[in-house]
Amino acid sequence: MKRILEDLSDPELLELLHHDNQAAFVCIYNRYWSELYRCAFKIFPYQETCEDLIHDVFLFLWNKRASLNVKSLRDYLYIAVKNRALNKIRSEKSLLRIANAQPSPVSSDTPLDDRLNSIEINKIYDMALAGLPDRCREIMILSRKEHLSNKEIAARLNITPKTVENQITIALRQIRVKLDEFLVYLVVFCSLFM
Repeated sequence: MKRILEDLSDPELLELLHHDNQAAFVCIYNRYWSELYRCAFKIFPYQETCEDLIHDVFLFLWNKRASLNVKSLRDYLYIAVKNRALNKIRSEKSLLRIANAQPSPVSSDTPLDDRLNSIEINKIYDMALAGLPDRCREIMILSRKEHLSNKEIAARLNITPKTVENQITIALRQIRVKLDEFLVYLVVFCSLFM
């Protein structure tokens, strides 16, 4: 049976997939996984991320198997992977923009609620920064407080600019998690008094 499935065309495999044929799904997966991985890696060169993207595409294919109306399976899968990779890049850029925006200083002209929120956000930011591994924290301080470029940081610490970039990405993710936790707390707290 396996040999016969491998010989089937994409439209034939899709027809079997529409009828919940798991073997057809496995055949499609085996036929396209490597190609899709290479496609994703060209856009978003991180192995784990590419594997996750492809997994999401195939999961979506399986979940929508009964309602899919696909003319070209190869085109459909490639477009799905490219779209997911580009969405991932956009979300990473948004994350970097959010995390790069350091909390602003508080002045006496700022309304009390805003001052309290800003003070809390500054505390959360500083706590998240303090919780980073030593090298990661050092790189973030050089980047965000001393405003050095990645190349300048790399030269100062005798590491590659790519290492600096990776450490900043790790730091921003961890800081974002802490800020997200604070925002959830703030939403819950505020909803209790509304």
